[in-house]
Amino acid sequence: MKTLPLQKRVASLAMGIATTFASSVATAQTPDVVQPRNPDRAVLPVISGSKVSVPSGSCSVGAVLVPKSILHRLTPYQRATRWLVLAKHCAPMYATIQVGTVAIGNVVWQSATSDIELVRVSPKPNPRSLQCASTSHSAAFCSPVQTYTPLANNQVFMPRAGQEARLAVTGWSDAPYERFCTSGWRTGVRCVWQGMSLEEGVWRPNYEHINAAHSSELSSIDNGDSGGPVVTYERQLIGIISSGEPVGRSIVYYTPMQQVLYELYSYNFAPADLPTDVGEVNPLSRNGENAGWELAPTDDE
Repeated sequence: MKTLPLQKRVASLAMGIATTFASSVATAQTPDVVQPRNPDRAVLPVISGSKVSVPSGSCSVGAVLVPKSILHRLTPYQRATRWLVLAKHCAPMYATIQVGTVAIGNVVWQSATSDIELVRVSPKPNPRSLQCASTSHSAAFCSPVQTYTPLANNQVFMPRAGQEARLAVTGWSDAPYERFCTSGWRTGVRCVWQGMSLEEGVWRPNYEHINAAHSSELSSIDNGDSGGPVVTYERQLIGIISSGEPVGRSIVYYTPMQQVLYELYSYNFAPADLPTDVGEVNPLSRNGENAGWELAPTDDE
């Protein structure tokens, strides 16, 4: 790594502090930066950017998945089950993941080389109801019906009218040339990032398949943001946050969504509208290909 002369290092640090101070003063007027520590990030249902408790502390949720295969959507329970993408370093295999004091699932898969893992989240059972039917030749008969509510939705915390809101994820993409955002529970929505190349000698996390982006501001990423989404202004997922640089925290390292899809080759991040209740149809994607996984449905109209 290159070292700067002392005078240049001091000047660089002073400029960074001034930039950070100016940014904090202008936060209320800047739509790109939303105040962090939003309490809505720590409640159910979980979405991209939600806070989850792990054995070593807390992390952020990166993406919410559902299986696309019809074999995984035969019952109401299966249709309401969700899978969360977190950073692998957040929790060990089989660890229990919580929202507050409520256990919502366990780690069921980890990548061998990348900083990603999957958490299976079982749904919440609803009160049973009776479903009755009759014909002209027989009396009415009723049977109990069990339905379920998913504990996670395919949404992401992003700005709307100057505040964080739960908005639908619109898909995934590679990092754009223009600025893009992170949405971790610790620092909130930070649309201050631009892609950068990682040169030899530059510090990086001890994982393979890592991309990076830099910010003009210090402390743009923090502990607790790990696992959260890197996302475009159009709410397309770019990647899963791995970490920030040890000093300054003006560089974010993330696993690109393209790599996530490559490793999870039987998974698909195409948006869809999958029902959870008995009696509803089960539409596939419009193109009908790539039997695997897709982004979970949202509650947006």
